[in-house]
Amino acid sequence: MKTVCVEALGACVSSIGFGCASLGGRVGARAGLEALERAYDSGINWYDVAPSYGDGMAESICGQFASARRGSVYICTKIGMRPSTTAAAMRVLKPIARASLALFPGIQPRLSTMKPKPFKVPLSAELIRTGIESSLRRLRTDYVDVLALHRPTREEIVREDIIRAVERIVQDGKARAISIAGNNQVGIDGLDQSLPFRLLQIANNPLEPNVLRSRQAERGRTFVTYGTFSNVDELVARIGARQRVLNDLHELGYRGDLSEIAIAFVVDYALASNSAGVTLFSMFRKKHLAFNLLRLAQAPAFHPLNRIASELSGEQTQRIIGGSSGRLFERC
Repeated sequence: MKTVCVEALGACVSSIGFGCASLGGRVGARAGLEALERAYDSGINWYDVAPSYGDGMAESICGQFASARRGSVYICTKIGMRPSTTAAAMRVLKPIARASLALFPGIQPRLSTMKPKPFKVPLSAELIRTGIESSLRRLRTDYVDVLALHRPTREEIVREDIIRAVERIVQDGKARAISIAGNNQVGIDGLDQSLPFRLLQIANNPLEPNVLRSRQAERGRTFVTYGTFSNVDELVARIGARQRVLNDLHELGYRGDLSEIAIAFVVDYALASNSAGVTLFSMFRKKHLAFNLLRLAQAPAFHPLNRIASELSGEQTQRIIGGSSGRLFERC
């Protein structure tokens, strides 16, 4: 397993992280625990969770997994989003929905539209204080490695009471580092280096090259990226409409139908563009874990991928990072 150095933690962690957004929701506790353990046995030790994930169940299930391995896993949880209240009838029907989804994967979009969505709550010092205590109880631990402000506003991340609250949590040993998660513009635009946010969690894929847009401005901070597959359908359409791009992908060794090529390409791009950080994937199925590990092991060069991504997006991302010849990313 490739590792990356997270300066804020003084540790090297797996470059692939396990995203737990579906844990307890679409994925039940038993299957979820098996998936977490399978990833751990493969060398993955970064687990990303939040109180709002899995209809409010993700932290508890993750805590059950991590409690016996606390010294060898890294946990990031968040404050700022709450799960919607799930009616009793919906909780009863959840196992039926999971079974139906396993038999008929095509109903996933319809089920997603029926599911209550988490909602943003205003950040305050009191919410941060009580939120971390609740998360620690659910996670069965006395500290988390990273506490992230979940989709904060620009005003919230610079408010003195919030800054003091997160600094106090670090001083008390309840979190080792503080992060901003889920809002690229808030997370990266002109963020003062004196602020206590040492990690940034942002979406990143060929059509949203946020790591490249922000790399030079955010030296010293570690990127944790997600949303790798959010634009796969659009990428399939664009690749299919550009024969030259498809030829270039074939020359780089990509094979299969357009969907298979697009999926392999976005995983490679996500890993290569954030090679100094952690890239989150949902890996509850064995084949997804195996696929991601295979792509990581092959470690394709970044610049050919960036050239293709630039053509697909119509954006000159090389100019964003000040040229294509510099050594942007170092491995731990």
